Amino acid sequence: MAPAGVALLPSEPAGVLPLRTAGVCGFAAELFWRGGEAPPGPLLPAGPGGGARLRLLEESEMPGGRRLCGEVWALDRRALAAALEEALRALVTAASLCGALAEVEVVREEEPREADARSLRRLRRDLLSAGFRAREVPHCWSVASGGDVWVGTRGGEELAAFLRGHPAWEVV
Repeated sequence: MAPAGVALLPSEPAGVLPLRTAGVCGFAAELFWRGGEAPPGPLLPAGPGGGARLRLLEESEMPGGRRLCGEVWALDRRALAAALEEALRALVTAASLCGALAEVEVVREEEPREADARSLRRLRRDLLSAGFRAREVPHCWSVASGGDVWVGTRGGEELAAFLRGHPAWEVV
């Protein structure tokens, strides 16, 4: 039998086995004001609703304009799409209310993912039989770009080494 793929999540505690990981979409916008005068303060709300998260990096280093870069995270496609739409709608509304020209670019980075149930049970069993802690959680906000299952490794270097050497698992 071919080894199953397992992705290591260094931002999650060692032994955490999420059933679902977040998806993320990135966006960038450049806003230019005719008079060259950008309004003070943030242009976007603090964050979207509906169980999504928004991380915003705002730079105002362009002459006569401002560049905004952000990421939206959510645990399912529908929430990800809704949160991205909310952020972009707020951005365009802010631009129109303060007389700015907006250029927006959206980049889809990773889909929300659901663990393979069979592989997850096998991983949990292998970890427990080797003496590691293994605990399933409904979700995590980490983004997983590969693997059939995922495991937190923060503070668990021995756990990561165990998986790298295990014939049933391929660390991706």
